[in-house]
Amino acid sequence: MSQNDSESPEMLSLTGYILAKETGQIKRGIQLCLKAIGTNPHIVDHYLHLGRIYLIADKKEYAIKTFINGLRISKDARLQEELNQFGTRQTPPVSGLPRHHVINKVAGKVLHAMK
Repeated sequence: MSQNDSESPEMLSLTGYILAKETGQIKRGIQLCLKAIGTNPHIVDHYLHLGRIYLIADKKEYAIKTFINGLRISKDARLQEELNQFGTRQTPPVSGLPRHHVINKVAGKVLHAMK
């Protein structure tokens, strides 16, 4: 392997997370984690770091998708723990429509009120 240690996917991912967390360099942190995933997509730490950066950036939806993608690689307890913090959501009443569609919103409120 011709990469030196500072350019390894593991170091890119970790450096990206530290930059985002400690210095607020969110964009750079995301870039480094995405590069790490592109180089070696089979390491769950990359998804963990990227998801946590998205949380720092208040991009919850991206974080959730990233953690789920990581779980597809491996059933890592840390990724599952991150997802558990969001709680579970039920399937929308009309599964063929997006969750934010007005029909799903109204139907969800009605069903919730009936419980």
